[in-house]
Amino acid sequence: MNDFYVIGNPISHSKSPLIFNFIFQKLKIDAKYSAKEIYNINDVHQFIYECKKKSTVGCNITMPYKENLLSIIDYKDNIAKLTNSINCIKIYKNKVFGYNNDYYGFEKLISFNKVSIGKSRNIVIGSGGSARTIILFLINNNAKSITILSRNKRTSHKIINDFKSLNKKINIDLFCDKKTYENYNLINCTPIGIIQSTEKVILSKIKSINFNVIVDINYVYGNDFLSLTYKKIITGEEMFIFQAFKSLDIWFESNISNKLDYKIIKELIC
Repeated sequence: MNDFYVIGNPISHSKSPLIFNFIFQKLKIDAKYSAKEIYNINDVHQFIYECKKKSTVGCNITMPYKENLLSIIDYKDNIAKLTNSINCIKIYKNKVFGYNNDYYGFEKLISFNKVSIGKSRNIVIGSGGSARTIILFLINNNAKSITILSRNKRTSHKIINDFKSLNKKINIDLFCDKKTYENYNLINCTPIGIIQSTEKVILSKIKSINFNVIVDINYVYGNDFLSLTYKKIITGEEMFIFQAFKSLDIWFESNISNKLDYKIIKELIC
């Protein structure tokens, strides 16, 4: 039996074991998928080292470790190289291969919900690995402007410095309380909605803005954004499901996900 895991902190909310074990059973794959809560990055590295010695084939990586695995990855896909963010690994012949499936998942979410990104104005909450991935997607799809709203100025400035040369026609800046924001989308890339203790004061900065679309990439959704004004709100179920499908195709080196019915999987998590 092959072992698979999702690792992060917290992890109790994760529905990855539910959907992957369902998929393994449906496709008659001799495998088991488990959630593993890990409390610090040193233990993450130790866990992956132990996985290399056992029957572990792959892991999904969630917050807060997406940016902390680069030093132990033997191979990174192109998106992972640009974003420095990895949310899927495959272990093969004692090597660790790292992938960023969040980009693919977000792309499917945007397409599925018919959100127009070209020439759009966007406020992105967060400056971690998920935010870097979404900002890269916005750049690649010709957004007009990207504003970063984050308490971490160091990582925010790093995003701007890393990405500003990718498309000089797109303005990337930091949120300014004195600026008026009209006709913007809001994209949340933080644990707001998942971790109840997460600081939500940041939402007070945007409460007067009338948003076109609010996208919360989390699939475990709270009511934190319902007090804001918007035309449409989208949560992250599609992103979660399609990045999971991408993980399957990577682990099994095939288009195995084509055998799955998206609607049935969505019913499991909704």
